[in-house]
Amino acid sequence: MSTSAGPTPPRVTIDRHDPVHRRLEQLVPGLSASIGLTQRRFAPRVVRSRREIVHEGEAVAGIWTMRAGWAALVRHFADGRRQVQHLLLPGDPLPLERDAAYPATIVALTPVTLIDLDGTWLPDPALLDDALRRHTMATVHRLLDATARLGRQVAIERFAHLLLELRDRLRGVGLASDTHFKMPLTQEMLADTLGLTSVHVNRTLQMMRQQQLIELEGRAVTLLLPAELARMADYASPIDHPVAMH
Repeated sequence: MSTSAGPTPPRVTIDRHDPVHRRLEQLVPGLSASIGLTQRRFAPRVVRSRREIVHEGEAVAGIWTMRAGWAALVRHFADGRRQVQHLLLPGDPLPLERDAAYPATIVALTPVTLIDLDGTWLPDPALLDDALRRHTMATVHRLLDATARLGRQVAIERFAHLLLELRDRLRGVGLASDTHFKMPLTQEMLADTLGLTSVHVNRTLQMMRQQQLIELEGRAVTLLLPAELARMADYASPIDHPVAMH
């Protein structure tokens, strides 16, 4: 697993407002208390932007989980093209199964901080395995949504669906409201995620602004008409049960 150069970061604690705590509670209510999450101090790993976190086929021990930053499962092609297959957000575990080889390369899209939830301190490792199973099923559903986006939706529908998915996932870990969140993705990253060119991404974003569907200011996204976006994208209810940001 890749790490950044430099001094070792200090150990960190996790409180109930932390994305990791919120995500575990989404997956298995009561899990954080059962494993004593807030009583532990974790040694974080930091990966710089655009660096590989895990290479396809690599098996990494532990249950490394995103505490901060955005990453992605990606597929690289020989001619230099790249497809972002799935976005990883704060709170998301990396593995789909304990100690299994990763099915895709994971790249940090921004600086990423990871913590390992595994360890001898766990009273019952099966508790985290249950959370991983639920995380895996949620990931499968999102991969199916991504397949539908790329296969049957036009550009503006793809954008609407992706923005609503990101809103719901971030809201579940306290990083979004019903209409507002931060999205640190460049137009190049969005193009790789949505199967479009950067020019098409720019044109579609301008169209959505002109139609007063969204506002963009730096990294901040505001969904002006979320119900219309959901209708346009045929967006289904989220499979998780998000907790609204306070």
